Amino acid sequence: MKENEFTHKPLLTKREREVFELLVQDKTTKEIASDLFISEKTVRNHISNGM
Repeated sequence: MKENEFTHKPLLTKREREVFELLVQDKTTKEIASDLFISEKTVRNHISNGM
């Protein structure tokens, strides 16, 4: 890789984006957890990480 070439890391992971997309649809953490087959705690972790 050249010196002036940069690889940009996305601000949010794919899963964090999925969680936030559902949040803006006014879904609860319980609904998001059910939709994504993860625990509510994991949903809350993704939200915290994204903030």
